[in-house]
Amino acid sequence: MLTNRFGQYLISQGLVDEEAVYEALNTQISQNIPIGKIALNERLLSVKQVFAVLNAQIDSKKLFGEIAVDLGFLTSTEVDNILRIQQECVFPLGKILVSMGKLDETVMKNMLRQFNGNQ
Repeated sequence: MLTNRFGQYLISQGLVDEEAVYEALNTQISQNIPIGKIALNERLLSVKQVFAVLNAQIDSKKLFGEIAVDLGFLTSTEVDNILRIQQECVFPLGKILVSMGKLDETVMKNMLRQFNGNQ
């Protein structure tokens, strides 16, 4: 099961149901930009290097970034920066729930403030 603490908080407050949070999390995941694409956009890897990593990944349980480092294409710092960019591109769960019509925007903002205050 996909989890999200803010989503769980909204469920516990009776504002949304589990199905809505699950759907929003799936939407969030589907919008995730692959790190190979980010590496291309940042001009850190060539297309040939991305395909080399993807081919190596077929026979490995390692993540894309780990393989790129192992192959000498990226440094650990570059992978960390790519992952940071990827995370910054994620559309927040609350906004997805609002766009789905499952939560009012004002309520979402108030609940987010309340949630962050409890952390």
